[in-house]
Amino acid sequence: MNDRDFMRYSRQILLGDIAIEGQQKLLASHVLIVGLGGLGSPAALYLAGAGIGKLTLVDDDDIHLSNLQRQILFTTDDIARSKSQVAQQRLTQLNPDIELISLQQRLKGEALRHAVAHADVVLDCTDNMATRQEINAACVALNTPLITASAVGFGGQLMVLT
Repeated sequence: MNDRDFMRYSRQILLGDIAIEGQQKLLASHVLIVGLGGLGSPAALYLAGAGIGKLTLVDDDDIHLSNLQRQILFTTDDIARSKSQVAQQRLTQLNPDIELISLQQRLKGEALRHAVAHADVVLDCTDNMATRQEINAACVALNTPLITASAVGFGGQLMVLT
């Protein structure tokens, strides 16, 4: 870890449960985020800010006006642009020292298995059951930890599967 990294992550490093060793693990980690909506966009912001060394950002959708009140990575100027590409640009501005990969597609089949196989952790922030089930099946088959979250209205759920 260089001096710049130490300064950037100094508030986390001060936490005994993280310290320098934990920060180095974060910098060496790869998280696959599937879905960049109301949950995935703030999660991506915090993971990039925390120094996860590599984030793969997956969403096949474009930004709509109705997204803006809850999808905090995006602005009015982004309407009709790709969520994954805009997310990559914004997160690069936040933390230019991490690797960001943008995939504007709906991951399924072999492409999904390939992406899961190369991640240390998968964060499922999708909004449909078929995709959630396919992500879960790939994570189980490849023994990759999965964090799955959903929110509708005032309710939500979060589950960590290892």
